[in-house]
Amino acid sequence: EEIGRIIGYSNLPSIRPQGAMRMGERPEALLDKHALASVLVARGYQEAISYTFVEPKMQQLLDPQREPIALANPISTDMSVMRTTLWSGLIPALQHNINRQQGRVRLFEYGLRFLPMEPGKVEQDKVLAGVIYGNVEPEQWALSEKKLDFYDIKGDVEALLALSGNEGDFSFSAEVHPALHPGQSARIVRGEHPVGWLGALHPSLESTLGLSGQTFLFEIEAEALLSGTVAK
Repeated sequence: EEIGRIIGYSNLPSIRPQGAMRMGERPEALLDKHALASVLVARGYQEAISYTFVEPKMQQLLDPQREPIALANPISTDMSVMRTTLWSGLIPALQHNINRQQGRVRLFEYGLRFLPMEPGKVEQDKVLAGVIYGNVEPEQWALSEKKLDFYDIKGDVEALLALSGNEGDFSFSAEVHPALHPGQSARIVRGEHPVGWLGALHPSLESTLGLSGQTFLFEIEAEALLSGTVAK
């Protein structure tokens, strides 16, 4: 700065910065995550963004079969493990809305879950998850109240699967998940590969979490949803 002041700033040489830009490759069959969000928003959902650090108790309730990764220096005891399912962030968001007199809630989130593998390694999966609660339609004078059921969330999931153009590759298999109602849960399968779950929250969990009405959830691997088909 001192040299520039002495010889004059106008006498300093100037060089325009240059940068080479390269167009990234994007397969035509690969869908954009915003297309998934648009489908859900059109069906009444709102996007949620939650922390990847969650409460151990909530994590244990929703995914007891996996041991989450504990943080060495957590921000707080309520954020001391890394989530293995996005439900551990969506359920508290649902509780937050219900406690503020919201009788109809539809939330979704697109993000990472962290699955512990062999010692010292972590698998980071992108998934799309959602939760619905309350009535099928918003309250209005022209419609009578109708509570949600399993087929409402199944219809939302089928709309996502249809977006890829490969809905015929997907199927639903009646299986039991520890966090879901044993008679209202299904595994989402693409070909022979399980890619997600959907169903009603287990009644015992509803009671534990203080949810008065039936709550329905889904979670699907993003890769399975975003791999589309090019129309011919």
